Amino acid sequence: MPNHSPRHDWSRRYPPLLGVLLATVMAVAVLPSALNVPQSNPTQTLEFAPVPPEDDQPPPPDSGNVESLGRGSSGPPPPAATLGGGAPGRPPPPAPQGAGERPVTKRCVGNPPRQTEDPLSPPCVAHFEGDNGGATHQGVTGDQIVVLMYADPVAYAPGPDEWPSWWDLGAPPEGEEPRRIVNMRAFQRYFNERYQLYGRDVRFIVHVSNITSSGENAAGDAATPENRAADAANDYATYEPFAVLTSQLVYGNEDVYIQHMVNRGVMSFGVRGTRERSIYQTAPGLIWSYFPTLDRQTDLFASLLCDRVIPHPVSYSGNGDDGQDRELGLVGTREESEPNRRRFRELTEQKVDACGGVWAERATTRNHGNILHGPEDDTEAIQSMSRFQQAGVTSVVVAQGYETALSAAAKNLDYYPEWVVAGDGFTDGEGGARWQDQDVWQHARVVTNITLIPEDEEQQPCHRAIREASPSHRDDYRGTACNADNTYNDLRQLFTGIQVAGPRLTPESIEQGFRAIPSHRSTDPSVPACFYEPGDYTCVKDATVEWWDPGNGQEGQANDGCWRMTGGGARFLEGAWPEGNVDDRESPDDPCNNFTGQAFL
Repeated sequence: MPNHSPRHDWSRRYPPLLGVLLATVMAVAVLPSALNVPQSNPTQTLEFAPVPPEDDQPPPPDSGNVESLGRGSSGPPPPAATLGGGAPGRPPPPAPQGAGERPVTKRCVGNPPRQTEDPLSPPCVAHFEGDNGGATHQGVTGDQIVVLMYADPVAYAPGPDEWPSWWDLGAPPEGEEPRRIVNMRAFQRYFNERYQLYGRDVRFIVHVSNITSSGENAAGDAATPENRAADAANDYATYEPFAVLTSQLVYGNEDVYIQHMVNRGVMSFGVRGTRERSIYQTAPGLIWSYFPTLDRQTDLFASLLCDRVIPHPVSYSGNGDDGQDRELGLVGTREESEPNRRRFRELTEQKVDACGGVWAERATTRNHGNILHGPEDDTEAIQSMSRFQQAGVTSVVVAQGYETALSAAAKNLDYYPEWVVAGDGFTDGEGGARWQDQDVWQHARVVTNITLIPEDEEQQPCHRAIREASPSHRDDYRGTACNADNTYNDLRQLFTGIQVAGPRLTPESIEQGFRAIPSHRSTDPSVPACFYEPGDYTCVKDATVEWWDPGNGQEGQANDGCWRMTGGGARFLEGAWPEGNVDDRESPDDPCNNFTGQAFL
């Protein structure tokens, strides 16, 4: 089958967007935020103050960093039993009204209490009354915060000619709306109702670009820097938002839009894709993301290679060479539209060189994100794998970049080396791994930032949030909201930032709250270590290793395999990997991670 342009053919380029093709349901990763909460009326609710990290102390008893924050002496809000709950799938009871000396207007849960059932939500602020400072920043008034979501229409329905370019979700709906707009309304209701916003509501404005699935607009223009700059100028002039979310942009030049916005003092959340740390530092305190910087990702991956792969012998090959010294081969994409993944490959090569690793052979692939491959890909893959086999490569290091031609070529050559793969949102998704040659891929291990995704959707915070806000929400609509991108995580980071900033909302007060997170490691596979070091504006700081269990797939079909989380999904910071070979801690009882894969890393 001829290879289509990955820029224009989304059915091939982004396999996780094709639920029907893959017959899988995608799941979002969950990432924590546990932050300092300034109070203007501490006599009515909890006070929180940051606790300096104590590296010689054991990690906190709960799973993440939330419980590492100190608590004031003013006493807790009412216990969870009096704050409501609700059976799964049913709307919870209304929040209790404020009364007495300690009124409660937010339905906090847990012990110690947090804002929502999501274990990654911030500590509870049950009530606020008083002066919030009014217009503390552009896009902020005494009763409203304007947040603009800038999106390309790839995941919207019914079509670009059948909806307006802008949707003001502060106004009631008029007739039937696209499913993504329905989802955004549910998110708007949920986060406004559950998070403490100090007398304000967040108003969503959705701007859908006119760039179609071809990557061009009606005039035949691509998503050029000029297009993005013009949209940014118009959005700012019309709405002057407090913040923008851009994780639903897929046709390129996202950074142009973000730069125009932050130059005007607008905060940016949901940066799509991995960036180097220097990108965030171009506008300190204005650009934030859940997922680690490219620098952090390469540090984690290279430290595992240097500590748990290079010094140890072959141990999970299918070539009968277990016990021999490892010979490394490097693979990565050279696709021009993927500069960050190309940079990841370069940094991995440099860091392995620095720790004494030696590359026996190197190769690159033309594309990233393609399930299928054509004759040109097949020919190149056969040539690359032949060189690896002849060079005696025992262990293939994939420095990001998803494709399936290499594993097919290896099978064709009867060549079954070890594979050590860097997760990138595709390579660590089970949806993509199921399309690899399974005889080859059963020898794969992946280093991933993704946390454990529960199989039961009702236990996934995103699904629970939408069902609470809209109990009659259609399942396929909810699946789009929770499985196609990272919107829930982006919104949780934004709303958490607003809450921990306190009543006087500014980018500076948000940064002050985020930096209150102590730097503790995670003790739960579903919760990463999340903290913000000086000069860093991303959350996740750790990773885990998974091994591919091929399951019982039939030849020519996607199978039912899964990535199993080594050591039960234990997570490690850079340089803190356990001693021993990379596969030493594997067990048949290791849990499957239900992350199917998606295009946001």
